[in-house]
Amino acid sequence: MLNHKSYILYLKSAFASLPVILLIGGMLVEISIGGAFIAYFLSQSGLGIRLSQDALAAAQAGVEDTLIRIVRDRNFNPSPNPYTITVGSNSVQVTVCKDTCVGSNKFQIDSVGIAFNKQRKIRAIISVNNLTGEVKLESENEITIQ
Repeated sequence: MLNHKSYILYLKSAFASLPVILLIGGMLVEISIGGAFIAYFLSQSGLGIRLSQDALAAAQAGVEDTLIRIVRDRNFNPSPNPYTITVGSNSVQVTVCKDTCVGSNKFQIDSVGIAFNKQRKIRAIISVNNLTGEVKLESENEITIQ
């Protein structure tokens, strides 16, 4: 059995340990919240890069789709212009300009790939020889979206 003096000493040490326990617990909670934020932002940055690459691949698919349509029909004029296609879970908006944008017997293709909130744009110039029917890709560049 504890006498009165030892009981008071016991209570004082218990009260003294309470702030230490709360301080250590608070620090552990802060460290775990900080770790969760760091993990979230690291995973989001990787996801953003992947979505950007998906948007670029979708834009490339839009250029290739239009190239196939031009090979099949040298006077290809989409209706509506721009037209939209779906590539996997992404979408592509393709605008085709014939003869007026880059010269006679040429097509300018602007393809914007959209993956969630990321967009990438590719511009391709295609020339068509009306005599031989040859379709040739003159240039293909990624351009900034304004």
